[in-house]
Amino acid sequence: MPSDDLTKWITSEVDFYTLLGITPESFTAEELRRAYRKTALRYHPDKLGDAFDPDKYEQFQAANDVLADPELKQKYDNYRNARVQKQRAAALFEGKRRAMKEDLEARERGGSLGKRSREDEEMDAEIKRLAEEGRKRRAKRQSMMAENVSSPTFAPPPQAQSRPQSSASATSNPPPSAQTRTKEQEEAQEDEVARLERLIAEAAAAKAKRKADKKARKSSIYNPPQSPAPNATSSFTTTTKENRERIETPIKRPDIFNGLKADSKSASTSASSPKFSFSPNAGKKIGGVSDFAATMERLKEAERKRLEGEIREREAREV
Repeated sequence: MPSDDLTKWITSEVDFYTLLGITPESFTAEELRRAYRKTALRYHPDKLGDAFDPDKYEQFQAANDVLADPELKQKYDNYRNARVQKQRAAALFEGKRRAMKEDLEARERGGSLGKRSREDEEMDAEIKRLAEEGRKRRAKRQSMMAENVSSPTFAPPPQAQSRPQSSASATSNPPPSAQTRTKEQEEAQEDEVARLERLIAEAAAAKAKRKADKKARKSSIYNPPQSPAPNATSSFTTTTKENRERIETPIKRPDIFNGLKADSKSASTSASSPKFSFSPNAGKKIGGVSDFAATMERLKEAERKRLEGEIREREAREV
């Protein structure tokens, strides 16, 4: 083969050593001749017949001519070594890049799992705290009811004593405002305990739903909300508008403090006129009002956060 034609094979991507079945370390002229004869017999047109590949035949002919010339062989070896080093560097860089990517993904997964576990712990602590407060309020209400039932009723003082008529009438008829206020407070506390129990149940249900969604995502069977069909554009738009109006409309909650405010007003009115009573429960006050108000504020805040979370989830599903 002419030397001009051999020059183009110096920068060829074909590995001549692999094509002839020899290695650069054990290369000799005698080894090259033996390898060339074996390869020529393998790819010779008389042996292959219709399966003869002229391109392959030309390649091993060029391999023999290039490796047989020391100058061309040196140039080919230099180019081949540079190509091999470049491939190794690319493979090494790709391996480091892949390792960095896997490490970053592992850290992200670990961070999300840690955040989710902290949220679950906070939710469990809040549920336990609400349950404990509910138990305390029930025990307090039962003890108050037991005290009211077991308290003796004192008879009014005799009329023979030298007391004014107004004082005698006041002591004979105990003021009904205290009893009414006690009943209203008990009813308000019962309503609040019921609401606390409902909040606990809703929080437990939300936690169970979140765990089920997380398990479904891990098992790759989580199905996102289906998008509406093309022919249901008008109904989807109407439903979206109704949902948006329902979301934007603020939810009004019943004010459970109206009874307490009315009781405080009646208490301030009754404090202006002195009244007397021999009942042992007349001087007692229902303690824990400030604690009760603080607890209600925390519950309102928790309820507001829960409603905001539901609204965000509903908007995400609609989008």
